[in-house]
Amino acid sequence: MAHVVFIETTRPGIQAIEAAKQLGHRVSFVTSGSFDWLLTADECTKVRGLVDAVYSAPSTQTADDCERALIECAADTPIDAVLTVFHPCVLPATAAAARLGLRATAVEGVRNARDKATCRALVEQAGLPSVKFRKVTCREEALQAARALGYPVVVKPSTGLAKMLVQIVSDEQGLLGYFAQYAQALAALDDAMRAEINEVFVVEEVAVGPLFSIEVAVSAHDEWMPLAILRRKTGRDNPVLEMGSTLPSGLSDDEYQQAAEYAIAIVKALGLNLGIFHVEFIYTADGPRLIEVNPRIAGGSIPDLINAATGVNLFELLVRLHTGEKIGLGRLACHTFSSHTFIAAEQDCHVRDDLPEDWFEPIRAQLHSGFVSIKAGQALQRMEGNYGTYGVVRVSGNSYQDVVENVALRHAEVEQLLGVKLVPVSN
Repeated sequence: MAHVVFIETTRPGIQAIEAAKQLGHRVSFVTSGSFDWLLTADECTKVRGLVDAVYSAPSTQTADDCERALIECAADTPIDAVLTVFHPCVLPATAAAARLGLRATAVEGVRNARDKATCRALVEQAGLPSVKFRKVTCREEALQAARALGYPVVVKPSTGLAKMLVQIVSDEQGLLGYFAQYAQALAALDDAMRAEINEVFVVEEVAVGPLFSIEVAVSAHDEWMPLAILRRKTGRDNPVLEMGSTLPSGLSDDEYQQAAEYAIAIVKALGLNLGIFHVEFIYTADGPRLIEVNPRIAGGSIPDLINAATGVNLFELLVRLHTGEKIGLGRLACHTFSSHTFIAAEQDCHVRDDLPEDWFEPIRAQLHSGFVSIKAGQALQRMEGNYGTYGVVRVSGNSYQDVVENVALRHAEVEQLLGVKLVPVSN
């Protein structure tokens, strides 16, 4: 039995805590309480009931506070592994673990992946294909970079997350508008999210092609495992928005192998040495081109989709990796096709007042799985980045086309019942 310490959690991440307990490990939980808003009251209670001990930290976004909590925790029971599934805590958690000599993802790898400008520079240094980019610190430098690269360009904070404050701009006026609105948009973010974003930007060329992501698992035994590639859905009118995924991805075996080798080479170049890492890429006419690397397991219900299609619990796998197991996996075999789409509002709006309490149940009966946290008269906020979702609908079936069409029908049913306009989806 190992002693595994989790620093904060997300709603999907509760499954990792459950998996650790089912594997027979002692589990401790470090929290500041600042991220309880990610969970319902019942889920907060559930987490604290699952674990063996809870330790408080003034902030789980600083390495010093995480270190003090880990020292307190280790004084009770020696620690075997430290992990987190929540992006804002990855760097402080791994930094604190490194100071104490505890097993965790390499902190330098996390730093490299977390900073998009550093990530792109290291990918280039490794001789891997990449989009052209410039690191900038102000509007004037961004304008010069865009002129050199050629419009359209993507502009984003170098340390942003969840596609917050990311925008595709087609001309100089659009770029000026981005910077004119940036301060207001930044101020509107939650304090914890705002703390993740620095004053450095990346301006990069737009890669053309469909969006995919791959989950790369790395063990302490020099295993580099390209577990699953998913075809990603985006907003029809705003391709920055991530609206769901489908598995299998529709790539041929040769395309899968090329993308897998590319993603593993990137993970190695960044120094990510232990865990499951989420790599997003566009499959262009010239092959895969990196969008970003998340130095943690995927969010956004992707592990649930992989479980639906393959039967493999990524959260259990994550725990096994961090407790030092040799895994022996490669590409996961899909036993069925599965697809999900997020429920998100296109504009700020209110749900109809006469919505029945059990309105979602007839739709749920047609799904593999899913949930929607929406009630009659509820105010919905326009989707900004990837945190503005109110639920997900997921179906399974016998072909790629069937599941994509079926989940689109369920999404349309939700829209009709709510009486609001949801974000239109490009599959």
